[in-house]
Amino acid sequence: MADTTLTLKELAKLIWKNLLLIVIVTALFGGLAYGTANYLLPARYTASMDFVAKGKITQGGFTKWQARSQNEQAANVFQNIAISPGVIDHTTNEIDNVSPEALRENITVCSTPRSNTYALTVTSSSPEKAKKKLKIVAKNFKKEFKLEYKQGRKAMPTKKKRRMYLKPILPTVLVKSIKFKDKTRVVKSYPNVKFAAAIGTATGFLLATWGSIYWRLRRSYR
Repeated sequence: MADTTLTLKELAKLIWKNLLLIVIVTALFGGLAYGTANYLLPARYTASMDFVAKGKITQGGFTKWQARSQNEQAANVFQNIAISPGVIDHTTNEIDNVSPEALRENITVCSTPRSNTYALTVTSSSPEKAKKKLKIVAKNFKKEFKLEYKQGRKAMPTKKKRRMYLKPILPTVLVKSIKFKDKTRVVKSYPNVKFAAAIGTATGFLLATWGSIYWRLRRSYR
C-alpha cells in the first residue's frame, strides 16, 4: 500500500501546482453567489428615522442615567404603539396595495443603549416605497402616541396618592413627548451581497483545494 500521507511541503506544492484551477473555481463560486444575491433574490430595503423621547420622573430618587437605562422597556412600548391598529389602519388607508399584516411585520422600533434616542424602521421592496411608508408611519405614530399619552395622564394617580401608595415602588419614567429627526436613512437589508459573495468564494476555495488533495491521495493509493 502506497503512503497516502502529505507533508506541509507536499501540500504547498500541490496547491501551487493546481493554483490556476483553484483560482478559477473560487472565482466561479464567488461570482455565482454574487450574481444570485444581487440579481435573482428579491431585494428588501429598510428605511429608518431616529426620534428622541422626552420624559419626566414620576417619583424621586431616580437619576437621569438610570431613567435612560430603561430604554429597552420603552422601546417595547413604542413598538406596540407603532404596530397598533390606529397606526396600521391609518397607514394602509393612505398606501395602496399594502395589507395590514405585511405592514405590521415590517415595522420595528429599536433602542440605543443608555440613551433616550430610538429608531423607527420600515422595510419594503424598493428604497422609494420604504421611504414613503416610513414617513406615513412616523406621522401616524406621533398622532397615536399623543392620543395614548393623554389617556395615560388621565389614568395616572395624583401626586398625593403616589406618595401614599407608590412610594415603595421603583421610580418610573413617563414619556411626555417624542421628536423625530429630519434625517432618513435607507439601506439594502436583504440580501447581503458582500456576505453572500464571501461565502461563495470561501466555498469554492475549499472545494477546489479539497478536490486537488483528494485526487492526489487517490492516485497515490492506487
